[in-house]
Amino acid sequence: MVRGEHKMNGKVHGSLARAGKVKSQTPKVDKQEKPKKPKGRAYKRLLYTKRFVNVTLINGKRRSNPGPSSTGAK
Repeated sequence: MVRGEHKMNGKVHGSLARAGKVKSQTPKVDKQEKPKKPKGRAYKRLLYTKRFVNVTLINGKRRSNPGPSSTGAK
């Protein structure tokens, strides 16, 4: 068989009859009104404080995405 050539027997993915099934099943939730995010320099300042000032150390390591279970309380 030459490279780049595929056998065309059998279905590879599901039928298009089920396309959009999950999206149509999920209930519609209206968007919440949130305070606006700071732009430009102010946003960079917010990122700096989030990443370097308010650091959460777990077991002596800096975690980028600490979940609720990794806070140490078990």
